Amino acid sequence: MYQSWQGVKSLTISRKRPVLLALISFLVYFASVVAGSIIQKALGLKLQMGWGQQIASILIVLIFASFFKRPKELLGLSIPKHNQWLLISVLTALFIITVSVIAKMIGDAPAELESVEYYIYEATMPGLGEELGLRGLVFGFLLYYAKQHDFSSKGIWTLIIVQALPFGFLHLFQTSGMEAVLIFIYTTVAAIALAWLRAKTGSVIPSIIAHNIINVFGSLIYYFLMA
Repeated sequence: MYQSWQGVKSLTISRKRPVLLALISFLVYFASVVAGSIIQKALGLKLQMGWGQQIASILIVLIFASFFKRPKELLGLSIPKHNQWLLISVLTALFIITVSVIAKMIGDAPAELESVEYYIYEATMPGLGEELGLRGLVFGFLLYYAKQHDFSSKGIWTLIIVQALPFGFLHLFQTSGMEAVLIFIYTTVAAIALAWLRAKTGSVIPSIIAHNIINVFGSLIYYFLMA
């Protein structure tokens, strides 16, 4: 199942501490998101969505990864190695959408159609920015650590869960109370599933596709169910 990681090997001395590099990568990603948000506000752009933070994070993650040998391999920017990767991507997205809809129903979230900008943004930006930064760069270093120490499937699942927690915590800032708890659970489950997809296929591309499907169709499905 996890043979696809075998290409993630140490090529430079800078990869000798992959767990530390994973932590640094997360901080770099988080800082880029904050910087992008500040830049967007400073420019006074009348945008509903966080284009600045996503564009900034994509650029900075790509630049940071370029300091390491074979950055495409590190980020998982390769052709998926599973023959049915697209089907698995769609099924993973449907699973996460189901969890999302249930969480919204429990939290009695309002069901409404969003703006055109919202759907264009959700169909492109979050999947690129968040997957390249988290399932690409951060998880890429953790996968190398797993290869370095010949982790079993159980050990890999531990890393998958560990990398999911920061993703869940990042979404806690969006709200509070019971809704925050539900968002944390849903986004943590989503991060686990997306990281599993990255490990299963040996590529971050399926995770990007699944993420964008979730963001667009999750809200639409919830709207039509509750309208």
